[in-house]
Amino acid sequence: MKLIKCHIENFGKLNNFEFNFSEGFNSIKEENGWGKSTFATFIKSMFYGLPSTTKRNLDENERKKYTPWQGGNFGGNIDFEINGKQYRIERFFGKNNSEDTFSLIDIATGKESKDYTENIGEQVFELDEEAFERSAFIPQKVLNSSINESISNKLTNLIQGTTDNYNYEDAQDKLDKKRSFLSNNKGSGQIQLIENKIEDVIGQITELNTSALAINDIQKQVDLYDNDIDKLLKEQSEIKTQIKEYSKAQQKIANKDLYNKLSNEVAETNKTIRVKENIFNGKNTSVPEIDSYINIAKDVSKRESELKLKEKDEYVNKKYDSLVKYFGDENDIPTAEKTKEISDKILNYNSLKNQVESLSVQQKSINESNKKSKLLGLFAILSLLSLILGAVLINTSLMVSVILLVIGGILLLSSGFMYLVNMINVKTKNVNNVNYEQLQSNNNECLKLQKEIEKFLYCFEDVDTDYNTAINNIILNRKDFENIKKQKEENLKENNELRDSLSEEKVKVENFLEQFNLDKNIDLLDNLALLKQTLIDISNLKEKLKKEQEELDNFKKEKNFDIDDNSIVNVDINKLQSKESEYQKQIDVYREYKSNCVAKINKIQDDISALDDLESQKENLENELNELNKEFNAIKNAKKFLEMANESLSTKFLEPMKNGLNKYLSLITGKDFENLKLDIDFNISFEEYGKYRDVDYYSKGYKNIIDLCMRLALIDALFDKEKPFIVLDDPFVNMDDVKIENAKQFLHELSKTYQLIYFSCHESRC
Repeated sequence: MKLIKCHIENFGKLNNFEFNFSEGFNSIKEENGWGKSTFATFIKSMFYGLPSTTKRNLDENERKKYTPWQGGNFGGNIDFEINGKQYRIERFFGKNNSEDTFSLIDIATGKESKDYTENIGEQVFELDEEAFERSAFIPQKVLNSSINESISNKLTNLIQGTTDNYNYEDAQDKLDKKRSFLSNNKGSGQIQLIENKIEDVIGQITELNTSALAINDIQKQVDLYDNDIDKLLKEQSEIKTQIKEYSKAQQKIANKDLYNKLSNEVAETNKTIRVKENIFNGKNTSVPEIDSYINIAKDVSKRESELKLKEKDEYVNKKYDSLVKYFGDENDIPTAEKTKEISDKILNYNSLKNQVESLSVQQKSINESNKKSKLLGLFAILSLLSLILGAVLINTSLMVSVILLVIGGILLLSSGFMYLVNMINVKTKNVNNVNYEQLQSNNNECLKLQKEIEKFLYCFEDVDTDYNTAINNIILNRKDFENIKKQKEENLKENNELRDSLSEEKVKVENFLEQFNLDKNIDLLDNLALLKQTLIDISNLKEKLKKEQEELDNFKKEKNFDIDDNSIVNVDINKLQSKESEYQKQIDVYREYKSNCVAKINKIQDDISALDDLESQKENLENELNELNKEFNAIKNAKKFLEMANESLSTKFLEPMKNGLNKYLSLITGKDFENLKLDIDFNISFEEYGKYRDVDYYSKGYKNIIDLCMRLALIDALFDKEKPFIVLDDPFVNMDDVKIENAKQFLHELSKTYQLIYFSCHESRC
């Protein structure tokens, strides 16, 4: 397979970044801090995603480490080709896996593809993320090529020529769990549990054989309890007879009391009916008739409330009172003609006032110009004096003379220019057009109009600010008063008409209530409600009386007793009942003792009947224990054989791995490594001076070469058909110049077989 291009939306410090991959060797040389490791991790995360973890260490929490520095969508896309078909992976990440999104696009059709799921890395490479990081993803700092379960499974499948998921560790784990399930040090294994059950069953069998001997003694005790119970029952029966005779006599008394109670209830109900019927004064009426008058009364009450609301129309009354207060008295309200007259005078006043103010401004400007002319003349005299003094001093003090002449010349020119400007301003102000007689006449007329206007306005408004506002307020309030007065008169007329109509309806209801014995001081509706309720109560009471009378008649028929029989049974019932209760308690105690004994006998008999079952159970448990022991021994043997088989199978891929490692080491270093040894856990050692030494004895640069070659040998072994791309994040940082040159040539040679994405920060390693 090969990568085609990628787009990073936001990933770590990289944003809006695109890269087109070429076949073979792709060299990316950027300075430290640019984001090379970020780019490498992005490529891996497109195939495997980012794990969710709460670890704070950034090296252990890639999701937190590569969250975009600048914000925005976290993720991007990458295009790749596999088996002659091109796809695009789009992944975006959230705070955890549940917020991540994944989609796979078929580039040829542009539609979403179902060829792979979001676990595309495991499906394409047939390796989990950890195995991918130990093979085709080669970082700068850690070149760990140790074998893990995923790598072991794939290598095993390749050797067997199958795609079955051979999982030695899983099989070992299952055997260990099964062995622990059968027997363990905690004593909770199935074998220990069966052994405990067998011991328990043997104990029960022994106990039952002992219990069977006690049945005869318990039966004798039961017979004694039966004799005691019979004696107590006879004595109790005699007392019960006396209590029964007493109860009959008491029943007669109770019947008599109940008869008197029923009779009294009938009499009381009759009395209540007569009292309530007295309210109607012998007049007949009905609930529907009363309801009709109730409706009339309710209507009257409703309309009276409406009438009161109209009479208490707060807005109209308050508005009317406020306007009367505003004008002082209804007779003092000015007419429309008067307000029109004052309004016209205000317009005339404002016009004259503007003319007077305009002429006054002109006069003031002329006075100011005259003052300026005088000042400029004085200024010109000073400049002439400066010139004269400069001319006088020209022979005695040349410097002072020149300064005075220059100052005098400047002052003279300035005063001349300013005088000309002032004269032009005076001419342009049409001084000759000012009519002082007209100004005085307009001013007098203004004062006259002001007195007339204020005399009128002061009656209603504060005129310190604006005459127009004041007269407008007066005009508006006069119109409001006319409208409110009209509305008030209309309300009064409507109220009088409504009051007359209500009076007729009210008299009709009062005439109806006049027939009955009712309190006339109570509201009409209350009296009507009382009348209706009383009529309903009488009907209910008559129904009650009928039932009470029937109950009394039935009681007379059912109870066969003499009302005049006052016979009494002279016994102390409390003592009898106490004695009867005492006998019953003794009987209950003996019965409980007997019941316990019988229960013991039954239990022993039931338990004895279970002896055969217990013996059978014991035999079954012993058979089950034998089978479990056989299974336990079989598991021990299976675990031993599985370990032997796995070791044998693992050695089969060591030879090709060792050959590949030797090949790549020779290409980079130019040396032969026949002394190389590789075990089934991918541990490497070299024979020197008759002893094998592991890679920790070598320099850091040499160890990097060995680890890199081990990675490449592993990749050859894992991917025999579809070759993957290989990511190398500056793996030669610890090599010397000679080894780096060999390594660079080696990479270019390797790129003929694999697509390489090579990151470096220095030109010497590119």
